[in-house]
Amino acid sequence: MTDGGPDMEAERRRSPRMRTLLAGVVAFNNRCSTFDCTIRNASDTGALLKFPRTVLLPPTFELEIPARNKTVKARIVWRSEDAMGVAFDNDAPAAQTELLERLKASEAAKARLQERVRLLTES
Repeated sequence: MTDGGPDMEAERRRSPRMRTLLAGVVAFNNRCSTFDCTIRNASDTGALLKFPRTVLLPPTFELEIPARNKTVKARIVWRSEDAMGVAFDNDAPAAQTELLERLKASEAAKARLQERVRLLTES
């Protein structure tokens, strides 16, 4: 991760960015930690995020874009005091991964409850 800035990154983008003014939510630490941001430009492969103040984030996190009903995994490519460029990991959409984990946990809880009911009804 470098402090390359937006001008340097424009040369390396795989797809053109479109100007936006979207609200975003950065989430990490099992979604226990969140920061609001503004998405100033975006493409299928990344985005420019602006923050009202300096924030410390892990190298990868989830980016929720409520207006597009979308959550993606993002990786920091560059950062400055109040902005950062991120690349999206399109191979593993965060929302689908999170839902799968929740489904597995629910199925395990259901199996435990079924076993408990079975034991109680046998008595």
